Amino acid sequence: MAPFPQIKPLPTGRPSEFKPEYCQAVIECMGQGYSLTAFAGTILVSHQTVYAWISAHRTFADAVSRARAARVRWLEHKLLTARKGAETSAAIFALRNADPLEWRDMKTVEHRVTVDIATLSDAQLNAIAAGATPAEMGIIVDGEAHRIAEKPVDKGAP
Repeated sequence: MAPFPQIKPLPTGRPSEFKPEYCQAVIECMGQGYSLTAFAGTILVSHQTVYAWISAHRTFADAVSRARAARVRWLEHKLLTARKGAETSAAIFALRNADPLEWRDMKTVEHRVTVDIATLSDAQLNAIAAGATPAEMGIIVDGEAHRIAEKPVDKGAP
């Protein structure tokens, strides 16, 4: 008796609307300053669909990564060529959202803790060695804070 032929299961759900040419299209669109959601609107799909494609298609994920960098370049060019205050502010706002790692406001905080080890009990030293926090050990940390970096205030701003 011959074995049953293997039946290939049918795919479930709707077929993907993804097309390989979207890789170049997303780079071109975002390279003009548009967001990934704007790209989704350009090709008439939802932004959730675009994010699903990023997860499902490695080439598209790479293209989106390059497109984000192209968008930041376009926005930086817009900032460098801006002539008016509002135009400059809008470009900075867009850059802070497009690339928050490079365009965030930097705040620096410096902490100094001085502990005289001779004043700690054996139980406290063992707790520190075990990774306990001062609060877990019943130690109250007393200190003061000083602001070391402040954003300058623009007196001419409206």
